[in-house]
Amino acid sequence: MKKIKTVLVANRGEIAIRVFRACNELGIRTIAVFSKEDTLSLHRNKADEAYLIGRGKGPVDAYLDIEDIMRVAHEHNVDAIHPGYGFLSENADLAKRCQEEGFIFIGPRVEHLIMFGDKVNARKQAKLAGIPMIPGSDGPVSSVKEVLDFGETYGYPIIIKAVNGGGGRGMRAVNSAAEVETAYTLAKSEALKAFGSEEIYLEKYLQDPKHIEVQILADEQGEVMHLFERDCSVQRRHQKVVEVAPAAFVDPALREKICGSAVALMKNVNYLSAGTVEFLVTGDGNYYFIEVNPRIQVEHTVTEAITGIDIVQSQIRIAEGYSLHSPEVGIPEQKDLKYRGEAIQCRITTEDPANGFMPDTGKLIAYRSGGGMGIRLDAGNAFTGSVITPYYDSLLVKATTWGLNHEIAITKMLRCLKEFRIRGVKTNIAFLENVLQSPKFIDGSYTTNFIDETPELFQFPESRDRGTKLLHYIADITVNGYANVGVQPKPEFAPLVLPKPFAGGELPAGAKQILDARGPEGLAKWVQEQKEVLLTDTTFRDAHQSLFATRLRTTDMMRVIRDTAGKLPELFSFECWGGATFDVAYRFLDESPWKRLQDFREAAPNILFQMLLRGANAVGYTSYPDNVVKEFIRLSAKNGIDVFRIFDSLNSLDNMRLSIEAVRECNKVAEPALCYTGDILDSERDKYTLKYYVDMAKELERAGANIIAIKDMAGLLKPQAAYALTAALKDAVQVPIHLHTHDGSGNSIYTYARAIDAGVDIVDVAMSAMSCGTSQPSAAGLCYALDGHPRRPKLDVTALNEFSRYWETVRPYYKAADKTENFPNPEVYVHEMPGGQYTNLKQQAAALNLLDRWEDIKDMYHRVSMMFGDVIKVTPSSKVVGDMTLYMVQNELREEDVYANGSTMDFPKSVIEFFEGRIGTPYGGFPQHLQKIILKGKEPISVRPGAVLPPVDFETRRAELKEMNAPVTDEAVSSYCLYPDVFRKWVDRCEEYGDVSVLDTPTFFFGMAPGEEIYVELEKGKVVIIKLTHIGEADENGNRTVSFEFNGMPRELEIFDKNAKTTNVARKKADKSNPGHVGATLSGSVVKLLVEKGQSVTKGMPLIVTEAMKMETTIAAPTSGIVTAIHVQEAGRIESGDCLLEIEYKN
Repeated sequence: MKKIKTVLVANRGEIAIRVFRACNELGIRTIAVFSKEDTLSLHRNKADEAYLIGRGKGPVDAYLDIEDIMRVAHEHNVDAIHPGYGFLSENADLAKRCQEEGFIFIGPRVEHLIMFGDKVNARKQAKLAGIPMIPGSDGPVSSVKEVLDFGETYGYPIIIKAVNGGGGRGMRAVNSAAEVETAYTLAKSEALKAFGSEEIYLEKYLQDPKHIEVQILADEQGEVMHLFERDCSVQRRHQKVVEVAPAAFVDPALREKICGSAVALMKNVNYLSAGTVEFLVTGDGNYYFIEVNPRIQVEHTVTEAITGIDIVQSQIRIAEGYSLHSPEVGIPEQKDLKYRGEAIQCRITTEDPANGFMPDTGKLIAYRSGGGMGIRLDAGNAFTGSVITPYYDSLLVKATTWGLNHEIAITKMLRCLKEFRIRGVKTNIAFLENVLQSPKFIDGSYTTNFIDETPELFQFPESRDRGTKLLHYIADITVNGYANVGVQPKPEFAPLVLPKPFAGGELPAGAKQILDARGPEGLAKWVQEQKEVLLTDTTFRDAHQSLFATRLRTTDMMRVIRDTAGKLPELFSFECWGGATFDVAYRFLDESPWKRLQDFREAAPNILFQMLLRGANAVGYTSYPDNVVKEFIRLSAKNGIDVFRIFDSLNSLDNMRLSIEAVRECNKVAEPALCYTGDILDSERDKYTLKYYVDMAKELERAGANIIAIKDMAGLLKPQAAYALTAALKDAVQVPIHLHTHDGSGNSIYTYARAIDAGVDIVDVAMSAMSCGTSQPSAAGLCYALDGHPRRPKLDVTALNEFSRYWETVRPYYKAADKTENFPNPEVYVHEMPGGQYTNLKQQAAALNLLDRWEDIKDMYHRVSMMFGDVIKVTPSSKVVGDMTLYMVQNELREEDVYANGSTMDFPKSVIEFFEGRIGTPYGGFPQHLQKIILKGKEPISVRPGAVLPPVDFETRRAELKEMNAPVTDEAVSSYCLYPDVFRKWVDRCEEYGDVSVLDTPTFFFGMAPGEEIYVELEKGKVVIIKLTHIGEADENGNRTVSFEFNGMPRELEIFDKNAKTTNVARKKADKSNPGHVGATLSGSVVKLLVEKGQSVTKGMPLIVTEAMKMETTIAAPTSGIVTAIHVQEAGRIESGDCLLEIEYKN
């Protein structure tokens, strides 16, 4: 016997490792060879020694370099060479050179490789053995005409195959004569690339067969036996995806005949070593020979699982000269050989099933595999940090499960797949799960067309990948900073001072229960019956809108909202939604405002929820169609809003009437507001007088108001004016009065006290740490101020102070957005800037580098307001005034400059729309001269803006969302109608970063510092531990490597540093919105350019052939036109998304 001491494996990846393991158990030294591109591959480290081959050659050609393999074998005392599968495994020249150089070839004899490597010759041998065959060509075909003649003789469909093929490459199904030329060209090209020969032959294509293959082992003594059969019918593009052993769903008698035919064929040719005979089995019980694969197969593991026979070790022992039944090989006689149970193999690949199984490339930033009883894994290059290149097969790991029956094997495989965590590249795991759970796979009725005919296999649950997405967000914020704030060092924050939890069990009843029991009118009557003044807490909305531009995160409010409702049930309401909260949640907090409302409602079911509704503007900054506004109100009421404070930025009842009616239809409280501006105590300002406000209040009552709000958005209502206005309104209307102000001047407590004396029913306040400045007055401060007053609120001041201490520790988190003055600013009576606008405008000024001119901006704000006709200033009109203010200050414009040269100026869009009448007509009309200058001859609209807007088709919008893979709920549709671009970007960010609401607020805004460790609860009971370990230097492309430990495992992400200087010129990327840009669908290389610059092309015409992981893809023209630019060349490397060529569209 020949004793093998050293084996060289002329292969890579998983099969190389499989052979190394078999040799290790036999005490045989192992030698690996690797290409330059495989320098870091796993198989190199699994052998005793490893050596580079194919120096200077391509990644595939290196493994086809027979002479270099011979060199390594000679230099390192190799006895035998194992070819694995693929590459040179069926190449007779390798076996011949082994024979010539004195190496044992662990595989068939040279003549068998020649015999079965030529698929035409293989058919001859099957014919000699009397095995049924599919009609096919007698030899290779060399012209399109021969293919057409064959199709005409035998009928379509037919299949074109590579003569030297295998693994599904070089195979093309042809369904009609029209497809022949393209299929012929592609099959020859693939065959040449994969096997070094472009020879092809033809066969009749059988419809819906099963693909059954028989595992053969044969020794030098002439013994040939089968190790039963495998069902390989689950395949895509003729490449196997899932394999099962035995083929339990084929009739046992037929299986026995098939195995017998396989043995007869191999005995007939005196075969040696391992091989596979493959058949197609049709539904009528017939079977047909396809081919012989004279090598070990990828799916050999399932046969090993059911028989217990190590096929690779058997190959080695046979190569040494041992017989199959010798003690060294240990296989019993055929009649005594039995199998037990069932085994399934799944090939886990880095392919994207949702994108035509395009191979994906990149770095494995996380890899965790399955395991346990009945599970076997054969990995090739699967480990954290592994780089998946486009050069080789996309196989990542083979999973094999064994069970006593089909069902058990399936459940084990499903468990195994669910345990995998692979991050950094796309995989086919979700697709495999769908296959295993398909009724056709479970009952065995699947055929080779199973994948093509089962579209539901491609319906995948959304991949969450929560950990990686969170790391991406943290890394990006750490490197680039939050929003427009930029990178800031993460401060040390004091611990949160949490209030004692409400310990009363069920929350006490509040005004919410009164509304539910008595309805809006009953609630209004109850309000008027209260001796004490009622308070609305604005901490959960307007307070933080005014203080730091609505940046307060839901998590910081949810921490105390239930306790607030429990300890302060006497509050009239929480003002907690609407206004700027809505779009800011999407824009800057990566949150859904609807989810916030739903969570609030669940936590505080006893308190009335109040929102700010901008009339015809809903929660936007422009007018919307009536049906959009009504639907938004309906959904707001459905999700928890009870009190709708409805206002119009110009005090137009026409713009509020629709909203009032819609709220009343929902049986909710309509609280229309009169927006206060100017000064009713100033006799020289005769536009907004006391009579104006009283008349408006009467109109609001007639329109259906349940409560009337005085919305003093700039804090201009002086104490004596508050008394006069409140008293006049109480005399004029029969509904409660609700006063809202801001404390910019420092006078608001006194203002409230005078209004309370005059009989106001409800006032807006905030927790002390969230009050004053541009916010509302302090709730506790007001309670203390009213000590001894008969109308002092029935509130627990101790609880108010307790909650204030909490907010005092939260507020520093938001210092980047918190631009509130630290002192009262009575100048508000001069510039008349609303609180929220004051904060936002200051941030905008900083972004424009105009903060040093803040005094000029405040002065100009008032001037612009007067230019516009002493306009009421509240969102969105306040924003219009602010936009014009910044425009004038930045461009050094005076009022007279606008009148003199306005015809040549490009005014802000919001200003133009304002003068067009897009948000309504101000009281007293527009200044006509200025309107003409700004509109430049364009005619303004003369009716209510919403009346001229066509209704939105919500189902069309829903379909658009579905196309975007966005939520399609009614709430999502409503958001999309109001803020299409904002919502679309939010969807994109959610896809990119996942649910970042689970992050603590300091991390959300500042990222992490090196060495910092945080705990993040993804969901109840699932906590991940994240530690930032290192931030690398920016490379020439501006990318930094950010290193984490995620649950103790290393993770690395590449983050583009927006502030870094780069030296590399980036490739041009295809613009997805431009139909003339032809983009690369995957990373790989260009095989062939099919067009030239200047050539006219038609839609669907093939343009370019690309290749990745041995898979060629023909990219067709997306539109008709002229090729104006080609950005790539043949054999050039490409990355996914690169613009390959450009087509100038033509009609």
